[in-house]
Amino acid sequence: MDWKYKHFHQARTFAAPRDEVADAARRVMSESLGWVVADTGDGFSAEGNSFAHVASAKFQFQPAGTGTKVDVDLRVQRAGATGFMLFDVGGYYHIQIRKWLDAIPLAIHQTASGTPQPAPALRPENKTGAKLFNGCLMISVAILFLWFFANFLSAIVGVLTGTLYLWGKGGTMVLHGLAARIVASLIILFGGFLAWRITKSGKTKRR
Repeated sequence: MDWKYKHFHQARTFAAPRDEVADAARRVMSESLGWVVADTGDGFSAEGNSFAHVASAKFQFQPAGTGTKVDVDLRVQRAGATGFMLFDVGGYYHIQIRKWLDAIPLAIHQTASGTPQPAPALRPENKTGAKLFNGCLMISVAILFLWFFANFLSAIVGVLTGTLYLWGKGGTMVLHGLAARIVASLIILFGGFLAWRITKSGKTKRR
């Protein structure tokens, strides 16, 4: 699991030449969204912000019969001003990519009409709903973290004393003796493994 970035991908085929599709996609990302666009060997990349998270998208264009296939790979930093994103709440970012792809045919039509027009406006983001979802998610994550942290501390005490208290939905469970030390050791090992994975992922991305 990539703890620093959340990845998304969508693809769609358009009945238009590659150059027209690529030019329309550039207009959508630069004019409609205001993202910074840079050409690549097989398309272009775009960087900007989406719902207070730093994001970058890579567009690739390939011939598909008489049309053009567009592949969009979006990478969003999990940590942002609205919190830490564990998953795409409500399909928010999938919806955003779909909006970009929906706007490409409109931009192609505007170019073909020969009338100078700004790139098609995208539908406004439902930020209120997304904030509510993210807020509920952060509360759930905080509760889960506190529960695990309490049991982790209890596991350390359990290894030392041979008495383990585990807090759960059904109340408190108490183990004694060897069973307590075995379960406590497994909890500590699991917590250490999670910490190692998070630390390793962060170091890998900084290289």
